[in-house]
Amino acid sequence: MTAESNSANPLNDGEDTIVTACGYLTAQADLEREAAEVLSGKFDECTYDKGYVHQPLYACLTCTRPPAQYSQSPVTDDAKEPTAPAGMCYACSIECHAGHNVVELFTKRHFRCDCGTKRLRPQLPGDKDRGCCQLKRLRSALAEMENTHNVYNHNFWGFYCRCDQFYDPDSESGMMIQCLVCNDWFHDKCIGKVPDEERYDDYICRECVDKHSVLHSINSSQAIYGIVTDGQVIRLETSEDGC
Repeated sequence: MTAESNSANPLNDGEDTIVTACGYLTAQADLEREAAEVLSGKFDECTYDKGYVHQPLYACLTCTRPPAQYSQSPVTDDAKEPTAPAGMCYACSIECHAGHNVVELFTKRHFRCDCGTKRLRPQLPGDKDRGCCQLKRLRSALAEMENTHNVYNHNFWGFYCRCDQFYDPDSESGMMIQCLVCNDWFHDKCIGKVPDEERYDDYICRECVDKHSVLHSINSSQAIYGIVTDGQVIRLETSEDGC
């Protein structure tokens, strides 16, 4: 959710530099790997057949209906029951949900595209296939299937962080950091004073540390526990900082 510096890539360096053929090829390979992770697969090919993979995901708030606590509309239709959350790949967000209220979920691990399955039936004008994905093979057979290994949270309604706020990129200020374990995103102000980006590789939220006891046994100078405030580590159970 934040722009990363590209100064380390010689292909993006605005200054006059000497780049060897080997260096150029290495940098190009790095760019291709980054692009493959951010935009996996083809734009006109659903990732469903790849199974559960690490990929960018999107949610459609037109084809799904959030519970009242996550509704962004001041007007509610009590006749419509909330639906289960669902996620889809980039290709389906373009081909099957064009013109819909689609929110970007960014990358998540071990997730299979829900478009056209029991959880997510695209609402297309003049759809002869009655809510079937336009890109999947044997799409009519998927209507009653469900991806049982997918994991969902409030992100799929457009909400993030432990403060449980809707993410609006046009009004959001500050930086958001993704948890390595649960893949949720957190405001830097809700975490506390965050070290400079070059001083850490990954962030694990306090909820995941509490949930996975094995993380408590890590004994390394490279691991910092708690909220960092003014250069001092504050234990989570005694901290009053953050949300």
